[in-house]
Amino acid sequence: MVHSYISRIRWSDDEEVHGTMELDCGYSCSFHKPVEFGGREGVMNPEDAFVGSVAMCYSITFKEVCKKMRLNILDFELETEGVLEEVDGKRMISKIILSPHVTSTDAIKKVERAVDLAKDNCLIARSVRSEMILEPNLEKK
Repeated sequence: MVHSYISRIRWSDDEEVHGTMELDCGYSCSFHKPVEFGGREGVMNPEDAFVGSVAMCYSITFKEVCKKMRLNILDFELETEGVLEEVDGKRMISKIILSPHVTSTDAIKKVERAVDLAKDNCLIARSVRSEMILEPNLEKK
């Protein structure tokens, strides 16, 4: 099974954005560099998109794992932080910290297992070099 995901970039003459990205799914957005590198506030940037794609994938994978495990999740929120630093003289997002906040009626051990399985099976997380760190906050109701 092979799937392709295609994006198209067009540069912009507008100084407020670097360009526009169009995705095959129909979504498009303007983008620029991050503010800390001279970009514009409120415009998508590659670093946020990168960290956000890991967060989206983890969230989707967690929901599928919970469905298979028949877990009763009352609330889910995910905070994700990408740490950009210099490694061996090159800037990179060296680690991504996934902090899921989960409220469930199920045993904490079962929810912990789902949290770990989601990390292990997240396609995007498995596709990047960044260290993935889980810092869950689990609550049983």
